[in-house]
Amino acid sequence: MSSGRCVFLMGVEQALEYRVSFFLSMLSAVFPIIIQTTMWNYLYRHSDAAAVFGYRQGEILLYTLLATIVSQLVGTGFEGEMNSDIKMGGLNKYLIRPMDYKGYRFFRFLGQKVPRVMVIAPVMAVIIGAAFWQGLPVSAGRVLAFLCSLVLALFLNFSIFYCIGLLAFWLTDVDKLFGTISIVLTVVSGGVFPLDIFGGLVEKLVNLLPFGYTTQFPVNIINGRFGWARMGTGFAFQIGWIFVFACLGKVMWRRGIRRYAAVGG
Repeated sequence: MSSGRCVFLMGVEQALEYRVSFFLSMLSAVFPIIIQTTMWNYLYRHSDAAAVFGYRQGEILLYTLLATIVSQLVGTGFEGEMNSDIKMGGLNKYLIRPMDYKGYRFFRFLGQKVPRVMVIAPVMAVIIGAAFWQGLPVSAGRVLAFLCSLVLALFLNFSIFYCIGLLAFWLTDVDKLFGTISIVLTVVSGGVFPLDIFGGLVEKLVNLLPFGYTTQFPVNIINGRFGWARMGTGFAFQIGWIFVFACLGKVMWRRGIRRYAAVGG
């Protein structure tokens, strides 16, 4: 059995081992959906316009549902474990294993996503089916493009947070910093509301920076807001940013490992 497969199965087992924590984390996504759905329904009910901030009511409700689900799916959480490995010397055992540390973290990350995908996939299928029934421009091509962008978003978010986790080589205590960064990135990725409602400079920044390509871009594909040309550009940005953070991660690892004091573990 290959090393990658072993680590992947370890990730699956870990996710299933803490079932209560897993289901509580899934349940926690329900409350933001209820709050945002109520807020948007109230806003549209008291507006004479067919679209608010450029979104029709069906589009914004679909966005709210899918953005919360996508955020849950691409979310990480391993950066705290990386901090512990680096500070407590646990990194020692990974330096002598046949698989490099990033590979270990990646396959474990994928394994932990399997139970979440099993729960989320049917819910997502129902939501997309309901959107099609309501007359939104959902097609087989858009669904396929959405799934492809979701896979790239998963790679991209892993790459971003892997680099964030490597900050533990230089910073003394980053646990609270990780929590703050996670909240900020959830907002700037469009996980709470679509940032293009602000238009102008904000929309341009969202299109240039990597964070919107982890949540807002995949959701707006299925939402019908992007033509095929814009989708192609978005895919290019996703792949480009994955490459950038992969290179950044290599540089940070090489420099960080020189500073690492192999104590404990």
